[in-house]
Amino acid sequence: MRNTAVQPAKSLIRRGAKTMAAAFVLATALLLAGFGNAVALVQAPSLTPTHEDILRGFDASALSASREDVAYGGAYDPVGMIVKWQKPIVYRIEGLRSRPDAINLAIATLQQQAALAGIEVRAAKAPSEANYTIAFGNATGYNLGDRKAVCFLTYNFNTSGHMQWAKLQINLAAPSLERCVRHEILHGFGLMNHPHRLHSVLSYHVGDHMAEITEADIVMLRSLYDPRIKPAMSRLAALTVADGLIEANRRALNPRAPAKTDPAPVLRDVIADLDKAAASGNVRAMMYLAEAAWQGYGMPKDPARMTAWIERASASRDVVARFDLAHALGSGRYMPKDEARAAALYRRNAELGHAVSQNNYAVMLRDGLGVPADPVAALAWFTLAARGNVASAERSRQALIQRLPPAGQQEAARRAAAWRPAAEAAR
Repeated sequence: MRNTAVQPAKSLIRRGAKTMAAAFVLATALLLAGFGNAVALVQAPSLTPTHEDILRGFDASALSASREDVAYGGAYDPVGMIVKWQKPIVYRIEGLRSRPDAINLAIATLQQQAALAGIEVRAAKAPSEANYTIAFGNATGYNLGDRKAVCFLTYNFNTSGHMQWAKLQINLAAPSLERCVRHEILHGFGLMNHPHRLHSVLSYHVGDHMAEITEADIVMLRSLYDPRIKPAMSRLAALTVADGLIEANRRALNPRAPAKTDPAPVLRDVIADLDKAAASGNVRAMMYLAEAAWQGYGMPKDPARMTAWIERASASRDVVARFDLAHALGSGRYMPKDEARAAALYRRNAELGHAVSQNNYAVMLRDGLGVPADPVAALAWFTLAARGNVASAERSRQALIQRLPPAGQQEAARRAAAWRPAAEAAR
């Protein structure tokens, strides 16, 4: 039986092993078939990756964003953002319990990787307490849409980049149980994609039997969980910060690592990806480019260019994208805070019937953020948002009622009753 005690980080590195062959809910898996032709053309990665190799691997895995020549077998998102755990992982075991060695391996691996990330792990005292499920089965494979997987992991995160829950499905019939466990658990920490140009347990390569996490994996995990890498951090911002963290972490693990390389080629590729996405109308890409021009990520600071991207994003006719932009402007995330513009965007969405925008616009009216305070209008919009099943809207509505005289309450009720959704073209 394998020794499953928690090992120091250094002992988790295997330098000489041969390499081989997400929305809010994402699935990532070790595939049974279908990737051989795609990766056969890719040169096998070096066992001593360069700084650029790891930075591109971080882009691929932590941001699910690198191009097909870098990442394979996962979702590609040119405007990926950082997702990570911010709360303790509380796990429970379910399914087959006939293999205590497999159970011990899964728990020990979760503990090992959590120790590298600096995240607390504990067993759930009750099923309702768990946010991480480790399920064991014995199957020829699992059907995931048009593909079949040996093992897989599903997880959920919110718009703030905080991991909410994860479920690991471990197949006791897997050809390499250790690879299945280490690969999928590493995904569950937020390294979501497959950097196949990197010597990594996450990569897919023809003939790959990699079962141990590597130096590159440890560097990426430690860099991801450094407090300077924030949840929901944009792609360019994250890579700019990760550049220094990767260098420090790789030197700490391997003082003889190859010399640091210039991150400029990586950032140029990312800017090209964002430019292409923005040209196709992707508002989040426009937001990230505005942030880059504001902060100087991968380009000189350029306030005029930042403003131009914000103006272009504001013209979007996509309700969800406008909400995203309004939230960024109202919070100061990705761009300077502009509550007046945020209120105007929320109002456009509110008039169309977008319930969460109705709630947020009501908050701004209630508190006088970006617009003159108007508690009667706020109450009307809270009422409409509550009808749209926004959980906090009813609480806000009840609290505001206590502050308004009967005449104000009646006027708000009249406005809510008379409201009808507008048409986008009518503006």
